[in-house]
Amino acid sequence: MTLSDTTGIDAAALLEQLGALGLAAMRVDEDNQVRGANDAFLHLTGVGAATMNGASLTEFLESASAEHKSYGDGVVYRFSHARGDRWLRPKRGRGQVHGVVIFSDVTAEWLMLGKLVASIDVRDRLMRDADIGMFRYSPDDKTFHFSDALVKRGAPPPVSRLEESVRDLHQDDVEKDAQVRDRLTAEGGTATLHLRRRKPDGAWRHTLVQFTSGRKLPSGKFEIFGLSQNITELVDARDQAAVMHDRLEIAMSAANAGVYEIDLRSSERWTSPQYQDLAGPEALARHSTRPFGMYHDDDIAAVRESWERCLRSQGVESIDTRLYRPNGDEQWVRMFMRVQRNEHGVPVRAVGLMLDIQEEKQAELALLEAKRQAEAATVAKSNFLASMSHEIRTPLNGVLGMAQSLVNDGLLRDQREKVDVILESGKTLTALLNDVLDLSKIEAGKMEISCTDGDLVQTFERLRQLFLSKAVERGLNIDLDIAPGMPAMLNYDPVRVRQCVGNLLSNAIKFTERGHVRMAVTSSEVMPGRWGIRVAVSDTGIGMTDAVRSRLFSTFTQADATITRRFGGTGLGLVITRQLAHLMGGDVAVESEAGIGSTFTLTFMADAVNETAPAAQHEPTLLAPNETAIKRLRGIKILLVDDNAVNRQVVKLFLAQLSPVFVEAVNGQEAIDRLHGAAFDLVLLDVHMPVMDGKEAIRHIRASREAWRDLPVIALTADAMSGDREKYLALGMSDYVSKPLDQRELTSKIEGVMGVRPLIAQAA
Repeated sequence: MTLSDTTGIDAAALLEQLGALGLAAMRVDEDNQVRGANDAFLHLTGVGAATMNGASLTEFLESASAEHKSYGDGVVYRFSHARGDRWLRPKRGRGQVHGVVIFSDVTAEWLMLGKLVASIDVRDRLMRDADIGMFRYSPDDKTFHFSDALVKRGAPPPVSRLEESVRDLHQDDVEKDAQVRDRLTAEGGTATLHLRRRKPDGAWRHTLVQFTSGRKLPSGKFEIFGLSQNITELVDARDQAAVMHDRLEIAMSAANAGVYEIDLRSSERWTSPQYQDLAGPEALARHSTRPFGMYHDDDIAAVRESWERCLRSQGVESIDTRLYRPNGDEQWVRMFMRVQRNEHGVPVRAVGLMLDIQEEKQAELALLEAKRQAEAATVAKSNFLASMSHEIRTPLNGVLGMAQSLVNDGLLRDQREKVDVILESGKTLTALLNDVLDLSKIEAGKMEISCTDGDLVQTFERLRQLFLSKAVERGLNIDLDIAPGMPAMLNYDPVRVRQCVGNLLSNAIKFTERGHVRMAVTSSEVMPGRWGIRVAVSDTGIGMTDAVRSRLFSTFTQADATITRRFGGTGLGLVITRQLAHLMGGDVAVESEAGIGSTFTLTFMADAVNETAPAAQHEPTLLAPNETAIKRLRGIKILLVDDNAVNRQVVKLFLAQLSPVFVEAVNGQEAIDRLHGAAFDLVLLDVHMPVMDGKEAIRHIRASREAWRDLPVIALTADAMSGDREKYLALGMSDYVSKPLDQRELTSKIEGVMGVRPLIAQAA
């Protein structure tokens, strides 16, 4: 509504009249400058009257409004007000500048238009996100009109001819598309097609097309409208799922596995054919009437507990169990179960897998039985070796004991030579027993490495001195070469190092008839605080061929039969040496040439000594008691407990130089009775005896409240298995001497346990 000619009419009065009609209006002069506005305008816009004068209409509206937009033939302005935004559109008469401008309130129209535009935008965005496009087909000119979603990237025209549209169709889909279009344009109706189109990269684009007929054209044919959705990802996923399903079917068939699902809300159960075949009809029938009835009666409780754990767990629960079989047979299966939960954490579905493990379980049970039998055989072998060792050492103790005693009886030269043969043979038999026991301990995994702080150079020097006399007898010398740089103290097992190097030195001397034996020692710090020790024992002996060297570290194997006949030996020494080297983190290697000589190289690991740690207890070195010690121990009163008279006789002969007073007992009970009847300085206690053995006897002695509870007690035993010494010390023995007894060792051990204790004879 516009008043373009205000001649003869008061402009102010006109503004008031328009305001009375509820119309917002402003007055402008011939220069298009604002000269005022009625109350209706001020009320709608919230603009102050003082801000109007002096500005052109356009400048005022643009500065006073929050925004403005082109709409139709003009511009609309949004005024922000406490009572709400208002959209106003000005309109004035043509040809007259001076006059009144009326503003139409188009707020409702504008808001409705905004909602429409927004809904169209949302629709287009959703269709683009879903890769859905619209099209219209005109049968008269055979053209397709496409929405933006169906237009190829970079192809501006949204219209294409029919021949262009079907050009990229799969050849199997061309005829289907033509039949649908012909029917719908002629008869009307709807249709759905799955079409494939070739993409520029050669792959196929799958689309699901919904056709529907539209208005009937003057030609008598129907237009066609439709929606086309890209379902390539869906088809690819379906095809991939089909492939995975086929693979899973093949895998489950090959593994004889079945799948099941349980709806925990409705208790409905689904099982695969493989599951049903594996479970069996009898087990399934029993399960339908009895919870967990498909399982073996002895396993139902375990399966129930597993199921309850699964209901509480977020992970996969598994259990090996047996299925029910009416004939009592066993069918082992492995069950995997997992519970799926809703957004509130409530279990809604259980899925699982049942795997046939009958063959695996039978093999496992057979393996366990074989392991049990092997362990029983190992125990039997250990018991046999311990028993045989004990039974052999007991008479051997008599042989060697008497031979050692004869040495001190002033024998003639030829008699001494015969006794030396007895002693040497006895020592050889003892060494063989020790080797067999060591090999048994290694094979049983019971050999332990006991490291202590020590001087490795001193260990090698003592070994050289120990074997030097035997080398000199054969006209040889033993050279020891220690490379510089080795720490003064290292942490290692001196007993096993001496055993390994001793075996190598013994072999070098035995197989060398002329020349020399050399022991070269080098060291290197392989990592901080960790030292690698290398001991090379070389000789100028008989050497060996490659074929012989390949058999060298086999149990009970010598280089060849002639060596056994010529030099003797069991072939155990090198085997034990290599096994011990492995336990110490090293190995044994050999280089040899027949007729030239051999070099055996032992490597092992040693740790640096912690200087701040307490000093380690070194293994005592057995030294023959000096005259002072013998004099101090003369007249010692000893309770000698052994059921073997020969063993008692050997002990009395060995200790004759101490002029001891012996009281004898043949079992532990007699020993306890003797202790109640008299006082003693020392008890020599055999371990294996009838009535009461030594282990029970030492318990009685240490548990007694008598004064003799603190007497020194030395165990005399033929036991020589790993850990025997520690076992007897833990029982309360003061020390331990193994049979066959050595005179020097026995005397030295007595001196050690007696210390400075006063003897009964001296006190009297």
